[in-house]
Amino acid sequence: MQVCESIGKTTTATNPADGWMMIFPGQGSPAIGMGSDVCDISPGTTAVWDCASDVSGVDVRKLCLKGPMTRLTKTVYQQLAVTTVNAAMLTALREHGDVLETGYAGHSAGEYTALYAAGVMDLETLFRAITLRATIMQNLAEQRKGAMYVVKPYSHDALRDQIDEMGLGEVLNVCCDNGHQQQVVGGELTAVKTLVNHLARSGVNTLKLGVNGAWHTPLMAAGVEQMRLALADLPFSSPVCPVIMNSSGIAEYSVAQIKENLALHLINTVRWRESMDRWAQMGHRRYLEISNKKILSHLLAEHYGPAEDYHIQHYYHLAGSRVQQAG
Repeated sequence: MQVCESIGKTTTATNPADGWMMIFPGQGSPAIGMGSDVCDISPGTTAVWDCASDVSGVDVRKLCLKGPMTRLTKTVYQQLAVTTVNAAMLTALREHGDVLETGYAGHSAGEYTALYAAGVMDLETLFRAITLRATIMQNLAEQRKGAMYVVKPYSHDALRDQIDEMGLGEVLNVCCDNGHQQQVVGGELTAVKTLVNHLARSGVNTLKLGVNGAWHTPLMAAGVEQMRLALADLPFSSPVCPVIMNSSGIAEYSVAQIKENLALHLINTVRWRESMDRWAQMGHRRYLEISNKKILSHLLAEHYGPAEDYHIQHYYHLAGSRVQQAG
């Protein structure tokens, strides 16, 4: 196996308002051909794809560029694919100009690329960690069937109360608090259908997500200790800039706490709404999504509204003519 090294120069700024909060999505955006525009376009991007394949034992180029879709949507492969594309895009961006980076965050599996971007993990550790996580989650999903649904318009507290009132708290959770009026609920298959049917009768919109498990729910509980053990020996460092983590909704600097948050991440709510509030409190005003599709940009636009001092941008806008415009 080759030695994987971190690629690209990181340019940071001390004042959050001067640079970009870099954000990375997780599962939910697989597509045949994903990452084709950042595959082997430089020695740095080649190193990312090589490292992903070497560490995971999967031909990640073939997976992303040719699929098949039935494989690409499977958690054990999708998390690896998304992480590879995110890391390759970050590398390409850093190679083509000085983008001031003032903070990092990732949604669900995207948190691992955010930690890599912040210098917490090197490239090899990134792919070891995401491969371990995806494998644990895939195994648990096969043992206990679950599902996840987007729920809107609905607030976190209202949905949490509804779950508790129906006595479903032991098998369901608000997986993602994505905004003031957008949630994701998930858990045991029968229970989540009961809740979704109840919400539908009340006129609430729900949409089933194309995932094969129930992430951030009690169904993943057995994986918490597995993740602790898996992460224990991996080399982590303190971040060079703040990383706002999903489990806590605050910036974490302690290596021990970062690892614990990643373990608890399997059952804890993704506190994205609180994270967006935290960024604003810290003085961040410019947000850059690194991904193959616009996903998180829409959540930020809804959250911050038309305020003129917030600037939300996507990787493809900054990459310009080098890559295809994002859809």
